[in-house]
Amino acid sequence: MSESSLVEQLQLALSQLSDAEADKLTRALERDRLSGGKLPHDLILAALRPRLQARDMASKKRGGAPTPVRHLCWPFEELLVNRRGGKKHRGRVARTSIMPVWQWLSEDLIPDALAKISQLIVEHTLAKDEEALANAVDVLHATCAVAIREKLEELRPDSKPRRAVAEKLGGEEVLQDAAEMGLLLNAAPHLRTFKEGLPKHIPDLTSELANRVRDLFEILAHNQPDAAPYAAVIAMRHLEKPWQMFRIVKGVAHTNTDVLISRTDISIVGELLLCDMEDAVDCLETVDPAQDPDTTLDQLRQFTRISRGVTEEIGVRRDGAWATRLMSARGAVSEIIRERMDKAPTHIYKALPLRSTGRFGRSGPKRPNLSRELEPGLVANAVNTVRFLEGARRFAEAGSFVGALNAAIADVDKYLEDYERTIIDELRTEDAAIRERGKAYLEAVVSVVDVFRNAEEAALLRKRGLLAVESAIA
Repeated sequence: MSESSLVEQLQLALSQLSDAEADKLTRALERDRLSGGKLPHDLILAALRPRLQARDMASKKRGGAPTPVRHLCWPFEELLVNRRGGKKHRGRVARTSIMPVWQWLSEDLIPDALAKISQLIVEHTLAKDEEALANAVDVLHATCAVAIREKLEELRPDSKPRRAVAEKLGGEEVLQDAAEMGLLLNAAPHLRTFKEGLPKHIPDLTSELANRVRDLFEILAHNQPDAAPYAAVIAMRHLEKPWQMFRIVKGVAHTNTDVLISRTDISIVGELLLCDMEDAVDCLETVDPAQDPDTTLDQLRQFTRISRGVTEEIGVRRDGAWATRLMSARGAVSEIIRERMDKAPTHIYKALPLRSTGRFGRSGPKRPNLSRELEPGLVANAVNTVRFLEGARRFAEAGSFVGALNAAIADVDKYLEDYERTIIDELRTEDAAIRERGKAYLEAVVSVVDVFRNAEEAALLRKRGLLAVESAIA
């Protein structure tokens, strides 16, 4: 039986539980998971999720009581990324590196100490002893930081022992992630004061947050210089406009140009923003808007927002390394989207085909081709395509594809006008089979018009089509 089927059966069974019983079961699952139990926690929690949605949103999102592994990740959680696009970048830690590093700590570096600390964390969590739990987590961070640092100091670059450890962990990039984890774990006592009470999403950089970042930077610069730039990294991952962090960076670096900022330790802010832009380019190269318009538009939005934000916050000189990467990324996005725009009308043509009629071959009048059954997959592609075209309007100027977008919209608009007019005529046929097929195509073009134009025009088109059908039947 598939996992989805099991979840459905569990949901049916668990739907009989009262709210109190569901909460009791959830707490029992959390205790079993924390204590290393073998129950299928994720499967049962997936079935319980609809019942848990009424609970506190933060608790739901965090998935219950934090495990020792989650506590380990707290100092560097802002650095975590779901995928690694190529080589390791400072300021980014792959989520896939977490468990290899944890196993390295628990099996090779500090097996006894980590087992003891983990047990204490579980006990204090179950006992709801927050003070004791906080102390145990502090010990976890400090102990793991020392273990990672001391081991890495033994492993000389390009040495055989280092290659062996890297191979065991899954690659040199994972070992570099471990080094960055250790750096932030060591800074955890200073990060605690800064991160406590910090909102997950901050609309704009405030003077209060700016002062907090500067204070943390100065503390780390004095106590742990290598970790100082991460004050800005942590804060920027909470900002909805992360490029605003340049306002602090310019003060720390005593310059407002990309060339000089890129030569300082605090350049990590600019590097990460450029990496985010380049990741968006990579995604746009692979995603098909006819299949996934939402992801395409999300990445386009991400790219254009960062591109505009970076240039507004700092002076980007054409001879700088950042300017070169920025212009290269902009050029790539413009070319990618232009290609998508050129292909966009084709998806409409395929979903709603026309055929030439009369004695003039291809140059003759065109009518809807109702000789074949409607293909729902092609219609879905057409609807997705017009969603992409409509959504891309607000990014066209920033993305330098205004001309390509206007051309694609004009082509689709003209084609739909012709199709709307002629499908009405086809629906008046006396051939019942063709008429039924025509009704399916009518609904298809209505769904496209609903997105491309508006719901009112779509409703009017459907009404006209149904009236044509009624007149044929009468």
